[in-house]
Amino acid sequence: MRDRSGRLVAAATAAATISLSVLVATTTPAAAANENHPFPTHFTYRTGVMPSASQADRDAAVKKQYDSWKKAYLRSACGGYLIYATGDAPGKGTVSEAQGYGMNIVPLMAGYDPNAKAEFDGLWKVVQDHRDSQGMMMWEINGSTCKYADSGTPDGATDGDLDIGYGLILADKQWGGYTAAAKDWLAKFYAADVAPDGHLKCEDDGPNNDTRPSDFMLDHLRAFAAYDTAHDWNKVVTRTEAVIQEFTAKYSPNANLLSDFVVGANGTSPKPAPADYQESQPDNIVGYNSVRVPWHMGTDALVYGSPVTKAVATNESNSYKAKSGGNPAKIYPHTKLDGTPTNTGDQCECANDPVGVAAMAAGDQAWTDALWKYLATNPFDDTYYGETLKMLVYIVMAGDYWAP
Repeated sequence: MRDRSGRLVAAATAAATISLSVLVATTTPAAAANENHPFPTHFTYRTGVMPSASQADRDAAVKKQYDSWKKAYLRSACGGYLIYATGDAPGKGTVSEAQGYGMNIVPLMAGYDPNAKAEFDGLWKVVQDHRDSQGMMMWEINGSTCKYADSGTPDGATDGDLDIGYGLILADKQWGGYTAAAKDWLAKFYAADVAPDGHLKCEDDGPNNDTRPSDFMLDHLRAFAAYDTAHDWNKVVTRTEAVIQEFTAKYSPNANLLSDFVVGANGTSPKPAPADYQESQPDNIVGYNSVRVPWHMGTDALVYGSPVTKAVATNESNSYKAKSGGNPAKIYPHTKLDGTPTNTGDQCECANDPVGVAAMAAGDQAWTDALWKYLATNPFDDTYYGETLKMLVYIVMAGDYWAP
């Protein structure tokens, strides 16, 4: 079974060598494609607050992070482009999670990046060339051999495949020409990754009774419902919200935190998975997977105004604020479901930054401003994972995340 919990073990080594080891694309800037939503978009969210920094300063911060992120992690390889997932794949390779993130970031930055369409097409080509038997992306690719990098039969991971589908929709709305590809991908995803009751499976070859809350990208699912009427995405939305509410009511009624993995998702009593369910970290609490939940809940609340995700984002934001004393540096990756940190010696900006989006949805101005300010730092020397989450959080917090 895949295990991404070792990503920070290799972070220090990767950070020390990244400037020498990353192959950066050196194509001559081309004329920008015709964009329908060129950056910056300045999308008006349905709820919450924005950081107090000026819009110009927020846009500048996004551009700065994008320039840094692209130089470090967008790599020309395997006949196209891949996102270099430091510590997560051999041969300067990638994982489907990273490829999906790239396919979201690049179309959102089109208009600023004149090469965005060519880069997106290169990312998509690598996906197309590395599909498993169900049509999803093989979850781990060796960047040197360009072959599947895990043992056993190639399979796909739900989070990366969700983002790839969303990226295709973004590209179609940004430039046009991706409708057939997007609908084909969504059809295959629905068949492979949606359990019979409508909840999201952890992977396309996995059982029908578990789920991973970091895959609860409800804003993506709502966009799928509007774009692909051939499949019942509203069923997936409804069941995902039900799992959230059923789980938090029993296991995290105040903080509304969700464990890294959940079992019993196909019934009315979902519960935390056993501690060693899939990864070499406690899977029954918040860990390196569920640190992303505040970002996903907050994004859906901001963009679509969902009362379910707004309530969860608000409670999570309040919990992190209370437990950290309002200090973003004291938000930790491993957290019990009551909000108590379990390992204060383990830190990652991947845990701090996503809370900023939840704080916005909660309407907490002071906490939002503190987290926005903290985004500009990287005190733990994060590489791909933390810096990519930061990139996506920056786009949302700046008001440059638009709904396709």
